[in-house]
Amino acid sequence: MIVRAPRVRRQAGFSMVEIVITLLVSAILVRLAAPSFGNWIGNQHVRTTAEAVLHGLNLARAEALRRNARVLFTMAGANGGESAWQVCPVGPGILACDPLQPVIQVRDGGEESGNARIGATTNAGLTVPGAFGAGLSPGTGVPVAVMFDGRGRLVNAAGWVNTVRVDVRNLALATADERRMSVVVNASGGARMCDPQAGAGNPRAC
Repeated sequence: MIVRAPRVRRQAGFSMVEIVITLLVSAILVRLAAPSFGNWIGNQHVRTTAEAVLHGLNLARAEALRRNARVLFTMAGANGGESAWQVCPVGPGILACDPLQPVIQVRDGGEESGNARIGATTNAGLTVPGAFGAGLSPGTGVPVAVMFDGRGRLVNAAGWVNTVRVDVRNLALATADERRMSVVVNASGGARMCDPQAGAGNPRAC
């Protein structure tokens, strides 16, 4: 009778060398991906802020139509163009918020905006196609003020000039990495968000 020695089963697993190599390769890949991920986050802050500005303008216009009265959208643009805004009813006989009525809505421009900052202009000539090549510098053209009448149109009154374009930028990013967005208001009160870097024929282009 032949007695065979029992087979020794090897434990499945990784050697220390394999683990070290895996960790090293992972660290290199994370290091390479980090700048791109940071740029993506920064540009997401830009888009989120631009969408919030668009929402505020659309809310102000809708409230003006609902109330059949003037409603004001404002952005103080503090600290180099922060994106906080408010929508309020306009007082009778004045071109400002009615101190006797409650503010309709406020956005504090908090953490979701990150380093996104706004620049603005009242120059309608900078809202036409071809005028978006250069971005508005953050902090310029503030405070932002857009007033809608009871028909949802921009108020045209002596002593009053409406902001018609707001650029949202992130100067923490390099120029080549920044994806700025613009929000434009036309004379009839309609607002839209557009991408100055989108190609011709793209519906998102400015």
